[in-house]
Amino acid sequence: MASAQHEVTRLRHHPLIFRDLVVFVAQLQRTLLDIHALLDYIEILHPLLTDPRSKPVGANPTWMGCFTKCTETCECLYFAGVSVWLVCYEDFIPPTMNIVLLVQLTFPDNIVRAMYSENRVAKPFLSIYRGPGSVPHHWHTH
Repeated sequence: MASAQHEVTRLRHHPLIFRDLVVFVAQLQRTLLDIHALLDYIEILHPLLTDPRSKPVGANPTWMGCFTKCTETCECLYFAGVSVWLVCYEDFIPPTMNIVLLVQLTFPDNIVRAMYSENRVAKPFLSIYRGPGSVPHHWHTH
């Protein structure tokens, strides 16, 4: 909550151009979504992971789901009701695993650039920090 409060304070005290406003609002949204996800994890997911059921609960449509390469993690999340995608070659999938749909991975490359381009020229955001990395610098630029 302190992190969200910090983001709101920054929004109130800085005269911002549109590009900066987009960044600050996005950081606030990310912080609030992190809080919401943590509360969902504590209230709903953690009990299901610590005491797994014998059959899966229905997938929660409000959760985004996740990708994993580990079949054990995939099964734990599946039985907890999390939408999960197992990323591996078909040869490594156990025969007992329930596969709903095989998906061909594609990599869209124009989603972000289309939003922040002017006259078809991408204008990326400037780097917030340059120099040696550390945990506080990583947290600030995150």
